[in-house]
Amino acid sequence: MGIEIVDQLPTMGQVYARTVKTLGRKAKNPVLPELTLVKHGAQADAQKLAEFRRAVGARMNGQLPSLYVHSLAFPLAMSLMVRDDFPLPLLGMIHLTNEVTVRRPLADAEAFDVAVNAEQLAKHAKGATCDLVVRISTEGEERMVLRSTFLSKGVKLDGPKPEKDARSDFHPPQATAVWKLGADTGRAWAAVAGDYNPIHLSKVSAKVLGMPRAIAHGIYLAARALAEIEPVGVGYEWEIEFKTPVLLPGTVHLAYEQEGRDYEVTAWNPRKLKPHFELELELLD
Repeated sequence: MGIEIVDQLPTMGQVYARTVKTLGRKAKNPVLPELTLVKHGAQADAQKLAEFRRAVGARMNGQLPSLYVHSLAFPLAMSLMVRDDFPLPLLGMIHLTNEVTVRRPLADAEAFDVAVNAEQLAKHAKGATCDLVVRISTEGEERMVLRSTFLSKGVKLDGPKPEKDARSDFHPPQATAVWKLGADTGRAWAAVAGDYNPIHLSKVSAKVLGMPRAIAHGIYLAARALAEIEPVGVGYEWEIEFKTPVLLPGTVHLAYEQEGRDYEVTAWNPRKLKPHFELELELLD
């Protein structure tokens, strides 16, 4: 796999300016590029970090929230997706899951290296999935691995088509928290994270991409769910699976269930009784 060193991390705005050229991609039997993009010496921006914490209610504990690191590094992963040799269209991809391992947390002012690549292209009942992987290290020690899985609808891969996963009945637990999300939630988070995907910004722009109203950013939902439970000073891992989008404005009910030092978080629509996401967090031994 080739390695390309970059001088600086791009912003989401810089990446989105280049997404239009990916709209015409209609890949059949696509192949992901065997390339890793690397940025040495990345560091948190103190003002942006403070804005992130205020937006999701994260604690000021001297430790970088894992999804702040994701928000800082992920534009580099997206810049991989808008290259000419990346076969899938960026706009319209559906965010399915995040899996994050924090082997040793980063301090607020600590410098770190970022490496990103795409891998694990796989068939899906509705198209194909691939993983964008961000690896964070300091002096050769891997500190974090942040894996995001996306679905590209309509992409064809050779071989039998997988069957759709059977949906089990959802029975919501006892709610322990309620979020009231306004119509401007997507725009407010875009101002913090730089993610100006039009599906999150307004009813008009979301309809162009097939949604009846703007939807909340998955990373915002995950970061807010993690704000009170992300461990300090120890290794941990967490995973979130997105089930149905949160339409804006909207109300979300949540249940935080703790077993020992581990957590499960379930979020759902209280009117339709449909799950929005399920998150699990476990400490590493």
